[in-house]
Amino acid sequence: EILGALMSMIIVWMVTGVLTYLACMRLLHPDYDIDATAMLVTSACAVLANILLSLILHQTGHGHSHGAQARGHVSAPLEKPALSNASLRAAFVHAIGDLFQSISVLISALIIFFKPQYKIADPICTFVFSVFVLATTIPILRDILTVLMEGK
Repeated sequence: EILGALMSMIIVWMVTGVLTYLACMRLLHPDYDIDATAMLVTSACAVLANILLSLILHQTGHGHSHGAQARGHVSAPLEKPALSNASLRAAFVHAIGDLFQSISVLISALIIFFKPQYKIADPICTFVFSVFVLATTIPILRDILTVLMEGK
C-alpha cells in the first residue's frame, strides 16, 4: 500500500517535471504552433474526468449508513477515514494534481483560442500550476517517508 502511494507521488513529480521542461523549451524556442481548438476540447474532457475521479476517491469509505438505520443516523464503528489511508490519499492528490494541470491547460487554451498571440500563456500556466501540484504532494510524501522509516 505505502509503496503504491510512493509510486503515485513519484509519477506526479515526473509528469510535472516533464511538463515544466517542455514549458521551458517553449519559452526558449517560441516558434511553435498550438491548435487551440484541440487543446480546448482535450483539456475540458480531462477536467471533467478528473473532477469525477476526485469525487469518487473522496467519497470512498463514507463512514455512515443510509440504509434501514438511517433514521437514527447511526454512525459506523470508528474506522480510519478513507483519506487517512496513504495510498488513497496519494491517489486523491494525484487526481487533484491532474485536475489542476488540466485546469491550467484549459485556461491556457481559452486564452490562446481568443488571443493566439498570447501563446506564452501555456508555459506560464504550466509553471504556476506545477508549483501548486508539487506543494500539495509534500505532506503526503512526508507521511509516506515516515511510514517507510517506521517513524512516529
